[in-house]
Amino acid sequence: MPVRQLSSAAGAEPRSAPRPRPAAAALHPATELVLLVCALVLTYGIPSPLAPVALLVVAAGAAARSPRVRFGRWIATLAALAVPMLVMVGIVQGLFYPGDDVEVLWRWGAAAVTVEGLAVALQLWLRVAAMIAVCALFAFGSDSARTFDGMIRLRMPLGIAYVCPTALSLIPLLREQVSRALAARAARGWNTARLATRVRLMPGIIAGLLTASLVQLDQRHDTLEQRGFGRARRPAELQDHPDGAAQRALRWAAPLASALLVASALTGVLHLPTASELLGVLRG
Repeated sequence: MPVRQLSSAAGAEPRSAPRPRPAAAALHPATELVLLVCALVLTYGIPSPLAPVALLVVAAGAAARSPRVRFGRWIATLAALAVPMLVMVGIVQGLFYPGDDVEVLWRWGAAAVTVEGLAVALQLWLRVAAMIAVCALFAFGSDSARTFDGMIRLRMPLGIAYVCPTALSLIPLLREQVSRALAARAARGWNTARLATRVRLMPGIIAGLLTASLVQLDQRHDTLEQRGFGRARRPAELQDHPDGAAQRALRWAAPLASALLVASALTGVLHLPTASELLGVLRG
């Protein structure tokens, strides 16, 4: 963390070093948080697969253009988390959808592919994939300092503004410590290249790391309290972020527009095709 340095000249008044500016970013972290929440509301509030598809496209474009997000890492995370979900919902809903009044497309024993099951599986998977996409975009494009500044600007409670960024910073730390622990086991003769060996070692490694992380969090909390954490009603942001009138207006307009779209879709004013209707169009 940056420290404030005193002028070395005798009698000179101390100067505080300017707050660091982050890498070039188009949006203030508070705006990113608002857009993240709005995206999740649209994903689960609009009963049409077109909403999560549109968010997936927007998230992919943002990941490709963002200077702080590696597109390959983002797409790999999306595939690693969304593909198993696709397989699971495809089996549970696509092949074993409950109910008698269904349109069967193909049957083999107890398994049956139905239009209703495919519609539910498609809608559920697209929603989960869109949620993973936007959350991964925010997580890879942000850090604990940006998240803290965004929550402070949104006037979140100071405890929440501290806990959430801290939890976000623990993810890369735990990943690095797990890699070091596996390397240490390999130096002692364990064949950590084998998946079975890794699975066998992981419970002990993760238990030790979680215990150490809890101890570190407690020590951080005590240190912050000793330094006066929480005494200021509105703490200053850790970094300087661009935040003009357009972004402040966007932070108000985005939630209002999201609520209006969800209400219009639920009341039928805005008609968007459902998954069943889209499958009917594809079938001809």
